[in-house]
Amino acid sequence: MRNLSSRRVGLGSSVLILASTLLLACGGRIIENNSDGGKTDPLDGGKDDILPRADASPPGPDARIPDAQPSRADASARVDARPTSSDAGPPPTDTGWLRTEGNKILLPGGQTWHARGANIHDTRSCNACTWSAPRVGEVLRRVDALVDDWKANFMRLDLESYAEAGGREHYQSFVVDPQYMQDIRTIVEHVATKPGVYVMVSLWIEPTTTELDWPTEGTRVAWRMLAREFANMPHVLYGLVNEPQQNYSGALNAQVWDAMNQTVQAIRDVENELGTPHHIVAVQGTGGWARFLDYYITHPITAGNGKNVAYETHVYNRPSDFARLFIEPSKTLPVIIGEFGPGGSMTNDDVTSLMEKAEELEIPYLAWTFHQRCAPNLLVDITGRGCGAGMALTPTPWGQLFKDRLAQPY
Repeated sequence: MRNLSSRRVGLGSSVLILASTLLLACGGRIIENNSDGGKTDPLDGGKDDILPRADASPPGPDARIPDAQPSRADASARVDARPTSSDAGPPPTDTGWLRTEGNKILLPGGQTWHARGANIHDTRSCNACTWSAPRVGEVLRRVDALVDDWKANFMRLDLESYAEAGGREHYQSFVVDPQYMQDIRTIVEHVATKPGVYVMVSLWIEPTTTELDWPTEGTRVAWRMLAREFANMPHVLYGLVNEPQQNYSGALNAQVWDAMNQTVQAIRDVENELGTPHHIVAVQGTGGWARFLDYYITHPITAGNGKNVAYETHVYNRPSDFARLFIEPSKTLPVIIGEFGPGGSMTNDDVTSLMEKAEELEIPYLAWTFHQRCAPNLLVDITGRGCGAGMALTPTPWGQLFKDRLAQPY
């Protein structure tokens, strides 16, 4: 998700209505909402303009739109029932410990990991379901659909916490909310029932990160907890933060690197203490909303001797930018494309080109997003701006394009 502002706000949440745009201060981050749930593209000239130019000021982020407060008509008690999975899932394979070797992520048997899937949201559901009791069963239903129907073998579980309630019924970090941690664990354990499927647990909206979305010591506290929670689960990867912002000149690269390196080390310390294998940890691009991996080419992460570290980029750009954003970095680094999708100047043809190139280079990729109102959406919104529990999971045109891709052999 693109945060529309790196500014922190003071205590309390405020709502400003300006024309048809609602700015909601969520956990100190400004998130833009449109009354129709659509996507506002603040980039001048489209997503490909995120790469700096000599004749232009650095563009702003590319905001994905969480919903404004949905109707409470669908509020009900916690849904704990676990949906029954379809028998038509992917063929059984070993979901063992992944490892990096050179510029590849390898399966337990030594084959390059061919991974593709989508972002999926936790019980907060891109702020659509925070206004009523958590519905973990709905998340499990969507996991089943993404894997069994759409044939994904990889997903990014986007964890979402806020510093302030702002009217939400559940919003706090798992650090202080044990039920939220249990819900996260329930989702992750459900993914483990899917042979050959991996999940990257990622801090998506996280109040402990800096204004530019770098990890802090508070973020490392959260990661120490997650590292203990999932220490013995080989199907789990970790994504440290969402999207480090700005830094178009690269002047802050060393500082971003240090924050990432310290956070990887915090995870490794827990794993070493427990005597468990090292999980794959994804560090995000140093700026441009996680786009830029250049610095890591010459300055790879050193924590844990740099083993089992992947480098995550988010690509909402034209093919002319692919070389910088993931083709060149992937020559020496294990790269994961953690987000991509059509919007702004990135067309359906462009996302097809991205998927083709990623598969050619054996780069795991994750579409944004298996949701109905967090654009660009893979699912059609038929909720009337509600939570969406039990809704038909009908693909949008972008969703159908992506689903058709997953149906092709890889």
